[in-house]
Amino acid sequence: MISTEKRQFKFSRRFKVVIGLVLAFLFVLFSALLYLSIKLEPIVAMRLKETVKTSTNGLYSISFSGIHLNPFAGSIKIDNVEFRPNDSTYQKLLKQNLHPTHLYSIRIASLTLKKAHPIQVYFDRELHLKTLHIDRPVVKVYYQNPRNDNNEPEDKRSTWQRLSKYLKVIKMEEIIFDNINFQYIDRSSGKPEIDGVKNLSINIKDLLIDSLSEQDKSRFYFTKEIFVRIKKHEYVSRDKLYNITFNDLSISSSARYALVRGLQISPRYPDMEFYKHVKERKARMHLTLNAAQLLNIDFKRLVTKRQLRASSLTLSNANLNVFLDLRNKRPEYDRGKNFPQLALQRLVLNTTIDTVSILNSAITYSEYTPVTARRGKVFFNKINASIYNFSNDSSNLRKHPWARSKFSMLFYGKSKLSLKLNFNLLSPMYSYNYSGQLSAMNAKNFNLLSRPLALLRINAGKISGASFSVNANYRNAKGKLILKYKDLNIGLLRIDSNKVLHKQMLRSLVANNVLLKEANPSSNGIVRIGQINYSRPDSIAFFGFMWQSIYTGLRETIGLSQEREQELVDQFRSFNQKSPDERDRIRGKRKVRRKDRRTAKMAR
Repeated sequence: MISTEKRQFKFSRRFKVVIGLVLAFLFVLFSALLYLSIKLEPIVAMRLKETVKTSTNGLYSISFSGIHLNPFAGSIKIDNVEFRPNDSTYQKLLKQNLHPTHLYSIRIASLTLKKAHPIQVYFDRELHLKTLHIDRPVVKVYYQNPRNDNNEPEDKRSTWQRLSKYLKVIKMEEIIFDNINFQYIDRSSGKPEIDGVKNLSINIKDLLIDSLSEQDKSRFYFTKEIFVRIKKHEYVSRDKLYNITFNDLSISSSARYALVRGLQISPRYPDMEFYKHVKERKARMHLTLNAAQLLNIDFKRLVTKRQLRASSLTLSNANLNVFLDLRNKRPEYDRGKNFPQLALQRLVLNTTIDTVSILNSAITYSEYTPVTARRGKVFFNKINASIYNFSNDSSNLRKHPWARSKFSMLFYGKSKLSLKLNFNLLSPMYSYNYSGQLSAMNAKNFNLLSRPLALLRINAGKISGASFSVNANYRNAKGKLILKYKDLNIGLLRIDSNKVLHKQMLRSLVANNVLLKEANPSSNGIVRIGQINYSRPDSIAFFGFMWQSIYTGLRETIGLSQEREQELVDQFRSFNQKSPDERDRIRGKRKVRRKDRRTAKMAR
């Protein structure tokens, strides 16, 4: 019994000794790690500053208010980081033509590395960590003093070869940038131009830089994924006339897409007030767009060569309202400069998109004329379109010079309009052609446009269909139009001093009985073809040119050509010179002719 108690006592004493030794070891280890972390903090800080200064040849320096190492959690936190350029070093490089074209200034509230191992970094020169979290960075990129690189020897070293002096391996599972304030400042031409964005977040997955990672084609800039997102962004256009906003922008390097939702380009002033802020006649536009998506983007080419290559751009549920106030003076410049070919050439970014699709969209155009103090309106809805070979790249255009497109829409929301529109993107005369078909509709629908703008009211008429084909260039358009209709009747209007519209009975009577062709085909079955021949004045833009060209063929088809209108004027003069008795006899004869035509129609 005694021996058993002695054995238990000895075991208990040994256990206490072991526990004591373990606790002592842990205490020594904890103290050593704590001491080491305290000693390492200034060493890491010094090495970090040295690395930045040496690796940038003195162009940049880094500072921070504090660095905190936690060897137990394997974390490092750096507070109030500031990365800034050294102006004196930049000026020396500028004189030697060795300066960079971009300078960077970065401020960070805090930078946290999780599951890092500073000892491994210090002794093995390998950086492995789970998460790098950068909070509230303010990034400014300055573009200035473009450099002549023609005689500069090319540095063919890989990124790893440039970094291997400091680190052999960099591996990070996740890098998070929260709430970035980014500004791009172009100083290359006089007054700085500033573009920026707030509420930007970037999430980077699986960053790996070692001797082999640069050869891994599945990686984009050594990563498996870079995901960029911007929420609720708003800025003012450079002319201060529009607010541009969107709800959400997301970009994925692995899925190779860019998507923007809830885009709006909104005028900052109401429609009539807008023209107090512009000096000349200029269209006021209001655009809402549900979504725009680019697919299969070549991000490497975009970043390295500044060339955009994508398979498709899809615009969904766009609604464009265009308003023009004719009270402003006509622009003195040639408005043909906004032809699609010229606008595409002016794009700063070298671009090729295989297909641009427009889905379920609408366009409304309205125009105010001071003559009648009224607005005319035309609109198209349920627009679906495909545009092929949207490009300003010269090498691509030498192989495929034509951009071709097809549109389907409802004219005034009722009649189907199909349109094919093709552009020769290499033509020195900016040649293009278009053709289309319009389904049946009531001619009265045109009153929304013709009544306020042309002082012409359509009283009756049924259109069974129309087709047109036009070849055009920068200045001239020629083609043909066939408009099939029957029972067309119009009223010519006048406006009094109070801007009230009144029907001109006599002129309307003469127009319907003398000038206007009541039907096409006519009673003999012959279909009239309207000839389109129109030369664009400088004051007419591209879409106005298309409409005016079509309108010349339309007027000729229904009998309102310039020659026929001159006949009307001459007949009025002749009619007014006749005696009252002669005018009564002429009116009587016209009444008899109208009665005979009505009788013939009823008989048919």
